[in-house]
Amino acid sequence: QKQQHFVPYVRGFKPPTIAAKREALGEVGQEKFYDFTNYQTIPKCTSENDWLAQYVEEGQTVGQFKLENPWFSKRKLKYMKQKFVSSGRTINEKYPDGKLLILPIGNLGLDVSKLAEFAGTYLGIPFEVLPCIETGVDNKRVWVKRGDKKRFIQARVADNGKFQINITAALQEVRYHLEQTAVYSLSVIALTKYELFEDRSDLFVAGMASGNQRIAVFSVLRYDPNLKFSSEFWYEVRKVSKPMSKQKADKLIFERSLKLLVHETMHLLGLDHCIYFECVMNGSGHLEEDFRQPMSLCPVCLRKMKLLTDFDIREWYERLVELYGQFGMTEEVKWVKDRLELAAGNM
Repeated sequence: QKQQHFVPYVRGFKPPTIAAKREALGEVGQEKFYDFTNYQTIPKCTSENDWLAQYVEEGQTVGQFKLENPWFSKRKLKYMKQKFVSSGRTINEKYPDGKLLILPIGNLGLDVSKLAEFAGTYLGIPFEVLPCIETGVDNKRVWVKRGDKKRFIQARVADNGKFQINITAALQEVRYHLEQTAVYSLSVIALTKYELFEDRSDLFVAGMASGNQRIAVFSVLRYDPNLKFSSEFWYEVRKVSKPMSKQKADKLIFERSLKLLVHETMHLLGLDHCIYFECVMNGSGHLEEDFRQPMSLCPVCLRKMKLLTDFDIREWYERLVELYGQFGMTEEVKWVKDRLELAAGNM
Protein backbone atom coordinates (compact mmCIF):
# COMPACT_ATOMS: atom_id res chain seq x y z
CA GLN A 1 0.00 0.00 0.00
CA LYS A 2 1.35 3.40 -1.01
CA GLN A 3 2.35 5.52 1.97
CA GLN A 4 0.50 8.85 2.11
CA HIS A 5 2.67 11.94 1.89
CA PHE A 6 2.02 14.82 4.27
CA VAL A 7 3.20 18.42 4.17
CA PRO A 8 3.49 20.68 7.23
CA TYR A 9 0.90 23.22 8.27
CA VAL A 10 1.81 26.79 7.46
CA ARG A 11 4.22 28.28 9.97
CA GLY A 12 2.29 29.73 12.90
CA PHE A 13 -0.67 27.34 12.80
CA LYS A 14 -1.13 24.69 15.46
CA PRO A 15 -4.10 22.31 15.60
CA PRO A 16 -6.23 23.06 18.68
CA THR A 17 -5.99 20.79 21.71
CA ILE A 18 -9.02 19.10 23.27
CA ALA A 19 -8.98 21.80 25.94
CA ALA A 20 -9.02 24.52 23.26
CA LYS A 21 -11.93 22.80 21.52
CA ARG A 22 -13.92 22.68 24.75
CA GLU A 23 -13.15 26.33 25.40
CA ALA A 24 -14.29 27.19 21.84
CA LEU A 25 -17.58 25.33 22.38
CA GLY A 26 -18.29 26.93 25.76
CA GLU A 27 -20.51 25.64 28.52
CA VAL A 28 -23.24 23.32 27.17
CA GLY A 29 -24.20 21.31 30.24
CA GLN A 30 -25.34 17.76 29.47
CA GLU A 31 -26.42 18.42 25.87
CA LYS A 32 -25.32 15.23 24.08
CA PHE A 33 -25.51 16.67 20.58
CA TYR A 34 -22.34 18.65 21.38
CA ASP A 35 -20.43 15.53 22.41
CA PHE A 36 -17.09 15.19 20.56
CA THR A 37 -17.56 11.45 19.93
CA ASN A 38 -17.19 10.38 16.28
CA TYR A 39 -15.94 13.80 15.16
CA GLN A 40 -12.63 13.64 13.35
CA THR A 41 -9.91 16.18 14.02
CA ILE A 42 -8.81 18.34 11.10
CA PRO A 43 -6.69 16.25 8.72
CA LYS A 44 -3.02 16.71 8.02
CA CYS A 45 -2.16 18.55 4.82
CA THR A 46 -1.36 16.38 1.80
CA SER A 47 -0.60 19.23 -0.60
CA GLU A 48 1.18 22.55 -0.31
CA ASN A 49 -2.01 24.01 -1.79
CA ASP A 50 -4.18 22.79 1.10
CA TRP A 51 -5.81 25.60 3.04
CA LEU A 52 -3.90 25.15 6.30
CA ALA A 53 -0.62 24.74 4.43
CA GLN A 54 -1.12 28.33 3.22
CA TYR A 55 -3.11 30.26 5.83
CA VAL A 56 -2.87 30.72 9.59
CA GLU A 57 -6.42 30.33 10.90
CA GLU A 58 -6.94 31.33 14.52
CA GLY A 59 -10.38 29.78 14.82
CA GLN A 60 -13.59 31.42 15.98
CA THR A 61 -15.01 30.42 19.34
CA VAL A 62 -18.73 30.42 20.07
CA GLY A 63 -18.16 33.37 22.39
CA GLN A 64 -16.41 35.36 19.69
CA PHE A 65 -19.15 34.49 17.20
CA LYS A 66 -21.87 35.86 19.45
CA LEU A 67 -19.89 38.92 20.52
CA GLU A 68 -18.79 39.99 17.02
CA ASN A 69 -21.75 38.90 14.88
CA PRO A 70 -23.86 41.87 13.67
CA TRP A 71 -26.94 39.63 13.29
CA PHE A 72 -27.21 39.63 17.11
CA SER A 73 -27.18 43.44 17.30
CA LYS A 74 -30.13 45.27 18.85
CA ARG A 75 -29.83 47.77 15.98
CA LYS A 76 -30.99 47.07 12.45
CA LEU A 77 -28.18 46.43 10.00
CA LYS A 78 -27.29 49.22 7.61
CA TYR A 79 -29.35 49.38 4.38
CA MET A 80 -31.92 46.86 5.66
CA LYS A 81 -35.43 48.06 4.79
CA GLN A 82 -37.46 45.27 6.33
CA LYS A 83 -39.28 44.87 9.62
CA PHE A 84 -36.92 44.69 12.60
CA VAL A 85 -37.65 43.51 16.15
CA SER A 86 -34.81 44.69 18.40
CA SER A 87 -35.89 42.41 21.26
CA GLY A 88 -35.61 39.28 19.10
CA ARG A 89 -33.09 36.67 20.25
CA THR A 90 -32.46 35.00 16.89
CA ILE A 91 -32.06 36.15 13.31
CA ASN A 92 -35.56 34.86 12.50
CA GLU A 93 -37.07 36.81 15.40
CA LYS A 94 -35.15 40.00 14.64
CA TYR A 95 -35.99 39.89 10.91
CA PRO A 96 -39.31 37.97 10.75
CA ASP A 97 -39.78 38.68 7.03
CA GLY A 98 -36.15 37.89 6.19
CA LYS A 99 -35.07 35.36 3.58
CA LEU A 100 -31.79 34.21 2.10
CA LEU A 101 -31.86 34.61 -1.68
CA ILE A 102 -30.29 32.57 -4.47
CA LEU A 103 -29.68 34.42 -7.73
CA PRO A 104 -28.95 32.19 -10.76
CA ILE A 105 -26.82 33.88 -13.44
CA GLY A 106 -27.57 31.95 -16.61
CA ASN A 107 -28.94 28.40 -16.70
CA LEU A 108 -27.34 26.35 -13.92
CA GLY A 109 -28.57 22.98 -15.16
CA LEU A 110 -29.62 22.29 -11.56
CA ASP A 111 -32.93 22.12 -9.73
CA VAL A 112 -32.32 25.39 -7.87
CA SER A 113 -35.62 25.11 -5.99
CA LYS A 114 -34.37 21.84 -4.46
CA LEU A 115 -31.09 23.53 -3.55
CA ALA A 116 -33.08 26.27 -1.82
CA GLU A 117 -35.29 23.78 0.04
CA PHE A 118 -32.30 21.77 1.22
CA ALA A 119 -30.20 24.77 2.24
CA GLY A 120 -33.15 26.34 4.04
CA THR A 121 -33.62 23.20 6.11
CA TYR A 122 -29.90 22.94 6.80
CA LEU A 123 -29.54 26.54 7.95
CA GLY A 124 -32.90 26.96 9.64
CA ILE A 125 -33.64 30.11 7.61
CA PRO A 126 -35.97 30.23 4.58
CA PHE A 127 -34.44 30.51 1.12
CA GLU A 128 -36.02 31.94 -2.00
CA VAL A 129 -34.88 31.69 -5.63
CA LEU A 130 -34.86 34.91 -7.64
CA PRO A 131 -35.59 34.88 -11.40
CA CYS A 132 -32.60 33.76 -13.45
CA ILE A 133 -30.47 36.56 -14.96
CA GLU A 134 -30.42 36.10 -18.73
CA THR A 135 -26.97 36.43 -20.29
CA GLY A 136 -25.47 36.46 -23.79
CA VAL A 137 -22.65 37.62 -26.05
CA ASP A 138 -22.81 40.26 -28.81
CA ASN A 139 -19.64 40.90 -30.81
CA LYS A 140 -17.44 39.49 -28.05
CA ARG A 141 -19.19 41.62 -25.43
CA VAL A 142 -21.03 39.89 -22.59
CA TRP A 143 -24.38 41.25 -21.49
CA VAL A 144 -26.87 40.59 -18.69
CA LYS A 145 -30.50 41.58 -18.58
CA ARG A 146 -32.10 43.87 -16.02
CA GLY A 147 -35.77 43.68 -16.80
CA ASP A 148 -36.08 44.11 -20.59
CA LYS A 149 -32.79 45.96 -20.98
CA LYS A 150 -29.43 44.48 -21.87
CA ARG A 151 -26.46 45.76 -19.89
CA PHE A 152 -22.89 45.03 -20.99
CA ILE A 153 -20.56 43.98 -18.18
CA GLN A 154 -16.83 43.50 -17.88
CA ALA A 155 -15.77 40.08 -19.17
CA ARG A 156 -13.27 38.36 -21.44
CA VAL A 157 -14.31 36.37 -24.48
CA ALA A 158 -12.11 33.86 -26.33
CA ASP A 159 -12.19 33.10 -30.06
CA ASN A 160 -13.91 29.77 -29.35
CA GLY A 161 -16.83 31.60 -27.69
CA LYS A 162 -15.89 30.73 -24.10
CA PHE A 163 -16.10 33.66 -21.71
CA GLN A 164 -15.44 34.56 -18.11
CA ILE A 165 -17.20 37.31 -16.16
CA ASN A 166 -15.21 39.74 -14.07
CA ILE A 167 -16.03 38.99 -10.44
CA THR A 168 -16.30 42.66 -9.42
CA ALA A 169 -18.84 43.22 -12.22
CA ALA A 170 -20.74 40.10 -11.13
CA LEU A 171 -20.89 41.35 -7.52
CA GLN A 172 -22.28 44.67 -8.76
CA GLU A 173 -25.17 42.75 -10.33
CA VAL A 174 -25.73 40.86 -7.08
CA ARG A 175 -25.69 44.13 -5.13
CA TYR A 176 -28.33 45.57 -7.47
CA HIS A 177 -30.64 42.64 -6.73
CA LEU A 178 -29.98 42.93 -2.99
CA GLU A 179 -31.13 46.56 -3.17
CA GLN A 180 -34.22 45.60 -5.20
CA THR A 181 -35.24 43.06 -2.56
CA ALA A 182 -34.24 45.09 0.50
CA VAL A 183 -37.68 44.75 2.14
CA TYR A 184 -37.05 41.04 2.79
CA SER A 185 -33.53 39.95 1.72
CA LEU A 186 -31.04 38.98 4.42
CA SER A 187 -28.38 38.26 1.82
CA VAL A 188 -28.06 37.33 -1.86
CA ILE A 189 -25.74 34.63 -3.15
CA ALA A 190 -25.41 34.25 -6.92
CA LEU A 191 -24.58 30.92 -8.55
CA THR A 192 -23.48 30.56 -12.15
CA LYS A 193 -22.10 28.02 -14.60
CA TYR A 194 -19.98 30.74 -16.16
CA GLU A 195 -16.43 31.06 -14.97
CA LEU A 196 -15.20 34.10 -13.09
CA PHE A 197 -11.93 36.02 -13.00
CA GLU A 198 -10.53 39.03 -11.18
CA ASP A 199 -7.17 39.88 -12.80
CA ARG A 200 -5.95 39.22 -16.32
CA SER A 201 -3.41 36.72 -14.98
CA ASP A 202 -6.11 34.58 -13.32
CA LEU A 203 -6.84 31.15 -14.71
CA PHE A 204 -10.15 31.36 -12.89
CA VAL A 205 -11.61 32.53 -9.58
CA ALA A 206 -14.05 30.20 -7.81
CA GLY A 207 -16.01 33.09 -6.32
CA MET A 208 -16.08 35.80 -3.70
CA ALA A 209 -18.21 36.74 -0.70
CA SER A 210 -18.56 40.18 0.84
CA GLY A 211 -19.97 39.59 4.30
CA ASN A 212 -20.30 43.27 5.19
CA GLN A 213 -22.39 43.85 2.05
CA ARG A 214 -24.32 40.56 2.42
CA ILE A 215 -23.57 39.43 -1.16
CA ALA A 216 -21.61 36.65 -2.83
CA VAL A 217 -21.11 35.04 -6.25
CA PHE A 218 -19.69 31.60 -7.07
CA SER A 219 -19.21 29.47 -10.16
CA VAL A 220 -20.20 25.78 -10.12
CA LEU A 221 -18.80 24.90 -13.56
CA ARG A 222 -15.77 23.06 -12.18
CA TYR A 223 -18.02 20.83 -10.09
CA ASP A 224 -18.86 18.88 -13.26
CA PRO A 225 -16.86 15.60 -13.11
CA ASN A 226 -17.18 15.14 -16.88
CA LEU A 227 -15.21 18.27 -17.75
CA LYS A 228 -11.43 18.64 -17.88
CA PHE A 229 -9.86 22.09 -17.60
CA SER A 230 -6.55 23.28 -18.95
CA SER A 231 -3.95 24.24 -16.36
CA GLU A 232 -2.58 26.86 -18.76
CA PHE A 233 -5.40 28.44 -20.79
CA TRP A 234 -8.66 29.52 -19.16
CA TYR A 235 -10.66 29.03 -22.34
CA GLU A 236 -9.67 25.38 -22.93
CA VAL A 237 -12.31 23.00 -21.59
CA ARG A 238 -13.02 19.52 -22.89
CA LYS A 239 -14.97 16.38 -21.99
CA VAL A 240 -13.17 13.61 -20.09
CA SER A 241 -12.38 10.45 -22.04
CA LYS A 242 -14.48 8.19 -19.79
CA PRO A 243 -17.46 10.27 -18.66
CA MET A 244 -19.66 9.45 -15.71
CA SER A 245 -23.33 8.78 -16.46
CA LYS A 246 -25.48 11.92 -16.55
CA GLN A 247 -27.49 10.75 -13.55
CA LYS A 248 -24.39 10.23 -11.40
CA ALA A 249 -22.77 13.45 -12.62
CA ASP A 250 -25.91 15.49 -11.92
CA LYS A 251 -26.12 14.01 -8.40
CA LEU A 252 -22.48 14.88 -7.72
CA ILE A 253 -22.85 18.43 -9.07
CA PHE A 254 -25.93 18.92 -6.87
CA GLU A 255 -24.14 17.69 -3.73
CA ARG A 256 -21.08 19.83 -4.40
CA SER A 257 -23.22 22.89 -5.13
CA LEU A 258 -25.25 22.32 -1.96
CA LYS A 259 -22.12 22.17 0.18
CA LEU A 260 -20.84 25.35 -1.47
CA LEU A 261 -24.16 27.14 -0.88
CA VAL A 262 -24.25 26.11 2.79
CA HIS A 263 -20.59 26.98 3.44
CA GLU A 264 -20.66 30.40 1.78
CA THR A 265 -24.04 31.39 3.22
CA MET A 266 -22.76 30.54 6.67
CA HIS A 267 -19.89 32.94 6.05
CA LEU A 268 -22.50 35.62 5.26
CA LEU A 269 -24.17 34.71 8.56
CA GLY A 270 -20.96 35.40 10.45
CA LEU A 271 -19.26 31.99 10.77
CA ASP A 272 -15.51 31.90 10.12
CA HIS A 273 -13.56 28.89 8.90
CA CYS A 274 -13.51 25.99 11.35
CA ILE A 275 -10.24 24.53 12.67
CA TYR A 276 -11.65 22.36 15.45
CA PHE A 277 -12.88 19.26 13.60
CA GLU A 278 -13.63 18.02 10.11
CA CYS A 279 -16.57 20.27 9.28
CA VAL A 280 -18.45 21.82 6.39
CA MET A 281 -16.89 25.13 7.48
CA ASN A 282 -13.29 23.99 6.97
CA GLY A 283 -11.34 26.14 4.52
CA SER A 284 -10.28 24.63 1.19
CA GLY A 285 -7.40 25.69 -1.01
CA HIS A 286 -8.36 23.70 -4.11
CA LEU A 287 -11.19 21.59 -5.51
CA GLU A 288 -9.86 18.19 -4.39
CA GLU A 289 -9.69 19.43 -0.80
CA ASP A 290 -13.18 20.91 -1.13
CA PHE A 291 -14.61 17.64 -2.46
CA ARG A 292 -13.29 15.48 0.39
CA GLN A 293 -14.62 17.71 3.17
CA PRO A 294 -17.81 16.61 4.96
CA MET A 295 -21.31 18.03 4.77
CA SER A 296 -21.67 17.92 8.56
CA LEU A 297 -21.36 20.65 11.19
CA CYS A 298 -18.93 20.09 14.06
CA PRO A 299 -20.13 20.76 17.64
CA VAL A 300 -18.66 24.28 17.68
CA CYS A 301 -20.32 25.37 14.42
CA LEU A 302 -23.54 23.55 15.31
CA ARG A 303 -23.79 25.59 18.51
CA LYS A 304 -23.23 28.80 16.56
CA MET A 305 -26.16 28.00 14.26
CA LYS A 306 -28.26 26.95 17.27
CA LEU A 307 -27.64 30.37 18.84
CA LEU A 308 -28.40 32.16 15.59
CA THR A 309 -31.64 30.34 14.73
CA ASP A 310 -32.63 28.35 17.86
CA PHE A 311 -33.68 25.30 15.84
CA ASP A 312 -34.40 22.08 17.73
CA ILE A 313 -31.29 19.98 17.04
CA ARG A 314 -33.03 16.60 17.19
CA GLU A 315 -35.80 17.72 14.82
CA TRP A 316 -33.18 19.30 12.59
CA TYR A 317 -31.22 16.06 12.30
CA GLU A 318 -34.43 14.11 11.63
CA ARG A 319 -35.34 16.43 8.75
CA LEU A 320 -31.83 16.11 7.36
CA VAL A 321 -32.13 12.31 7.37
CA GLU A 322 -35.25 12.64 5.20
CA LEU A 323 -33.62 15.07 2.77
CA TYR A 324 -30.35 13.17 2.52
CA GLY A 325 -32.37 10.01 1.85
CA GLN A 326 -34.33 11.67 -0.95
CA PHE A 327 -31.11 12.51 -2.76
CA GLY A 328 -29.36 9.21 -2.12
CA MET A 329 -26.70 10.75 0.13
CA THR A 330 -26.16 7.49 2.03
CA GLU A 331 -22.99 8.45 3.91
CA GLU A 332 -24.69 11.56 5.28
CA VAL A 333 -27.78 9.55 6.29
CA LYS A 334 -25.61 7.11 8.27
CA TRP A 335 -23.64 9.91 9.92
CA VAL A 336 -26.78 11.75 11.10
CA LYS A 337 -28.44 8.55 12.32
CA ASP A 338 -25.32 7.79 14.34
CA ARG A 339 -25.54 11.25 15.96
CA LEU A 340 -29.19 10.63 16.84
CA GLU A 341 -28.33 7.22 18.31
CA LEU A 342 -25.48 8.72 20.34
CA ALA A 343 -27.71 11.47 21.73
CA ALA A 344 -30.32 8.85 22.66
CA GLY A 345 -27.66 6.95 24.62
CA ASN A 346 -27.71 3.91 22.33
CA MET A 347 -24.04 4.07 21.32
